[in-house]
Amino acid sequence: MSEAKYEVEHIRGVRIAMRDGVELAAAITRPDAEGEFPAIMSYHPYRGTSATEPPESYRQLAQRGYVMIHFDVRGTGNSGGSTSDIYSEQEIQDGCEMVEWIAAQPWCDGNVGMWGISYPAVVCWQVAMHNPPHLKCIIVRSGCDDVYSEWTNPGGCPRPFMYETYSPLMTTSNSAPPDIDVCGEQWADIWNQHLEHNAPWGIGFITHRLNGPYWRSRSVRPDYDRVKCPVFVIGGWADWYATALLRAFSHLQVPKRALVGPWSHFWPEDGIPGPRIDGLRECQRWFDHWLKGTDTGLLDEPPVTVFVREYSPPASLILQDKGAWRCEKDWPLLRTQHTPMYLHPEAQLTSEPYAEDACDEYVYNPAVGVAAGQHGGGASPGWHLPTDQRPDEAHSLTYTTAPLEEDLEITGNPVAHLYVSSSAEIAYFSVKLCDVAPDGTSLLVNKGSLNATRRDSHEQPEALEPGKVYELTIDMLSVAYKFQAGHRIRVDIACADFQNAWPTPSPATNTIYYGTRHPSRIVLPVAPEQQPKLPEPNLKPSPKPLPALEDIARPQHSVTHDSINETTTASFEANGASGALRGSFTVSTRSPAVAVTKASCHRDYSTPAVQVEVETQCITTSDETTFRHLVQVQVTVNGKCHFEKSWSVSVPREFD
Repeated sequence: MSEAKYEVEHIRGVRIAMRDGVELAAAITRPDAEGEFPAIMSYHPYRGTSATEPPESYRQLAQRGYVMIHFDVRGTGNSGGSTSDIYSEQEIQDGCEMVEWIAAQPWCDGNVGMWGISYPAVVCWQVAMHNPPHLKCIIVRSGCDDVYSEWTNPGGCPRPFMYETYSPLMTTSNSAPPDIDVCGEQWADIWNQHLEHNAPWGIGFITHRLNGPYWRSRSVRPDYDRVKCPVFVIGGWADWYATALLRAFSHLQVPKRALVGPWSHFWPEDGIPGPRIDGLRECQRWFDHWLKGTDTGLLDEPPVTVFVREYSPPASLILQDKGAWRCEKDWPLLRTQHTPMYLHPEAQLTSEPYAEDACDEYVYNPAVGVAAGQHGGGASPGWHLPTDQRPDEAHSLTYTTAPLEEDLEITGNPVAHLYVSSSAEIAYFSVKLCDVAPDGTSLLVNKGSLNATRRDSHEQPEALEPGKVYELTIDMLSVAYKFQAGHRIRVDIACADFQNAWPTPSPATNTIYYGTRHPSRIVLPVAPEQQPKLPEPNLKPSPKPLPALEDIARPQHSVTHDSINETTTASFEANGASGALRGSFTVSTRSPAVAVTKASCHRDYSTPAVQVEVETQCITTSDETTFRHLVQVQVTVNGKCHFEKSWSVSVPREFD
């Protein structure tokens, strides 16, 4: 990365009027010099303009000749207006208008890029789909291409995270006061707009449990051709969206680059698990090429860089993953050998189909999935990685190979083809791909799931006919992993992914068929060695060393089984910049229709002049026929109730 050249100024309290008169709050970090510079924009609802100092990455890029602009989503933080739905049409239009506003400023040379991790990564897709004229490139770090299937309802079942973590967190934040020192005399009016007109985003989640126009308008998938600017996607295998990013990369018809490391929900320079790399260097090389016209050698390198993982003993948190970096020319790999592995009796998995007809029955247990962890870390990224899968495997169907005679790498997207039947009209199937070490430890490598009522469509699900055999195609997550000689490959099949998928409502006996008429199998994307080998990736180590394990804040997390009431509960507490968050998710093993999340989020927004606290309570429940979502928020000022409001929605339960 080039050396720092400029002093930096950080400007807060910038207010920018949108087409409807609503003023958005922005913070600008820029070179303290005359002249025109390219600009990089981001926006999200996490009160980014409240910070008195810019993020270090903003400061470094400003020192190197970029104007960095962040603004708060309307209805959040220091921006005016209101918000009642995540990624609203108004919000996306605001992003497009902001690109053009930036390009017209005297300090901008007309070249604008966007970047961000998580929420601001998703809005990069959304704005790029609308192609504002001065948007020249984007960097998408951990952003889903399909908000429904990758975030709110993976596999076609509601994700508990949305109700036990995200909804209370955002309701608290969106009810909080703006900053007096940023908003000045408008402070009270802006806060009143938020309090009177904002609504919890969880209402939109619970009332849109099928895919359709609501979610498609927020997603780049399947309309990737709408994106016309160059795209750099950055993902992590321990994060949420590596699959979504690589899928988008494979469809884009623009200059593009992909980088996937071992990390959870962090930028590469801060990533856990390691190894860390200097991710900001990679981002600057991208921006230098497309915004400054500088030849950084970027287009001379293979466009895909992935970290190929190897076996590490499973743990809730891993500081340093094992594996190696590699360049690739394409994704999916053109040299992929799609290799089927077939289910057999006596829990075997082999490369040849079973010569007769057979089946295995499985009694649905909604508490299976404890060992899978929380996908992406839940409220505590870095933690909640999958642990030894054997506790789940005791309540699953498992199929295992003989020990491998040589190393076997899979890089791409495994696909499970299962022939199934159920005694219920609604059933969910979870498939795990595991690496079984010589000592018997089972490491979760990859997984996929499907609510079988969505076998043909997530828009128009159809109930199962009890006892009828269906073929399910279950697309699994993207993966780059090398199984070592002496290890075994295992496929686990269950009908729940506790902590990651709301349980289906009916007790059931589910059957997996295999053999001549029903060749159930998993197809592995086996990756032979490159011929010839490509150069090593041009990566530099992060300037930030990995922390010691004892220096990483530990969330509280427990799973308890109530043998009297036949329930299983996962509970957590996480205290951080977003507030004190507590939540639980309880399922009934006797009556799986009955499930409940209870969550609270408390945050203190006090200043020397005034004491302000915001508390949100969320309860989401289900039974055989109905989902219910209750939200209550209370704001106190100097110990007295200043605002209180509750929302309650009940919606019919259909096919989930």
